[in-house]
Formats: sequence, structure tokens, C-alpha cells
Amino acid sequence: MPKHISRIVQERRDEVRRDALYRRLKIGAFTLVTLAVLGVSVFLAVSPLRALRAPDQGTAGQTGEIRQIVVSMAGFDPPSVRVPAGRPFSIRLINPDSQFHTDGGGWHQFHIDALNLDVRIPPKSERSQTFARLAPGKYEFYCDVCCGGKENPSMRGVIEVTG
Repeated sequence: MPKHISRIVQERRDEVRRDALYRRLKIGAFTLVTLAVLGVSVFLAVSPLRALRAPDQGTAGQTGEIRQIVVSMAGFDPPSVRVPAGRPFSIRLINPDSQFHTDGGGWHQFHIDALNLDVRIPPKSERSQTFARLAPGKYEFYCDVCCGGKENPSMRGVIEVTG
């Protein structure tokens, strides 16, 4: 084979190798970026759950039962709480939403008309409310700060005190 043809063949082989290396580098970079985006997505999806904590056992003896309600842009979870009549209890209200929510600035509310109670929960925080011995009945609560307010079914709930 003449020298000029073998040189052309060798240059073509080098070019193919460079292209293959470049392709592998692009795939590797794409994989790294994809994994980084996936990692950030999982972190952001799980971060509201980090606000959820087990009830403080030191407080449980003083206030009776402690119930936990997460209030977020999705509503109250759980939307109903059942407690026995004649015993004190506390509700820990957890707001995992950030201040960057455009509707209400991430604030939420736990309002019970029948008890003249209005608790405001700032973004990324929690509040506790202790109740003395309530009479049997249903006590409706709602958030009227955001998400359609108390007209939105997911922003309503009930405490059922059983006798």
C-alpha cells in the first residue's frame, strides 16, 4: 500500500478513535448531570418529610395524647383526629412548606370557630396546641390563609371528641 494511502487510513482511524472518545465523554457528562438532577429532585421531594418527627415523650405525660397534623399546600394530613372526651391532648401542627409559595407565602392556619382558636404556622416550622378536657362532639378546623381557603375541602378537617 502506498505511503500516502496508509497515512490517510491512519488519520481516519485516529479520527474514529477521537469521535468514540468524545462520544463516551458526552455520555458520561450527561449521566453525571442526570444523576445530579435526580439527586436534587429526591432531596426536594423528601425535605418536607424531614419536618415530621416523633412526639416528644417528655411532653406526652403532661398534656395527655399528642396528635400530629401536617398542614401544607395539599391540605391537612390527616384531615380528622379522634380523641377521648374528658382528657387533655395536644396537637402538633407541622408546616413543611417554604416561604416561596406564592399563595399565602407558605403560612398556614389552624382555626376552630367553636373554640375561638386561631393558630398561625409560619413556613418550615411547627406549633403545638394543647386542649383541656373538651366536651364530646365534632370541632371543625380549617385554613383560610391559602389554597382556596376554608372553601377548599382539603383545607378543612375535624377533631372528633368521643364520649
